[in-house]
Amino acid sequence: MAAQISFGVPEDWVVQNEQELSTSGFIVPPAPLSALVASPSQSPSSFVLEASSAPWLFVTVEDVPPIEPPSQAYELVPQYLVQAEPGYSGATVKTLVTHHSVHQGGLSGSTAALTVVSSAGSTSFDELAYENNGQLWLIVAGCSASCHDSNWTTIVQIVNGVRVGTAA
Repeated sequence: MAAQISFGVPEDWVVQNEQELSTSGFIVPPAPLSALVASPSQSPSSFVLEASSAPWLFVTVEDVPPIEPPSQAYELVPQYLVQAEPGYSGATVKTLVTHHSVHQGGLSGSTAALTVVSSAGSTSFDELAYENNGQLWLIVAGCSASCHDSNWTTIVQIVNGVRVGTAA
């Protein structure tokens, strides 16, 4: 069974797939895994996952880290930011909407809304994660805390519009 994912972004958003991301220096997972970013900006890969003034969408399919039990992928983006991004060392995580389980199309996962507060700024986002056959499907939409407040309806609409499932 293969997992499938679909979602929509506003028409004026720019979408970059893994080929375009590699060209712009963004680290993407190896094939057949994938990643893409989108934003109303002309170059979303330059600020995705940051406390930007424009909202962004980050979607990736990666191998589940061995330390993560299946369907227990909590606070993945904060962990990534604190461990990998300069300026996020010592960051704190505030919960906007508590993690809760989600089930769709034969897959199980979790969803939440969080804010990462650090010297680099406050990044707020909605996170949706599914685990399928050892792969993590991660959908994150966000921006700076003030941007998130202003664009909350669009961000929630994008994340809630994600459809996942399995196909034979």
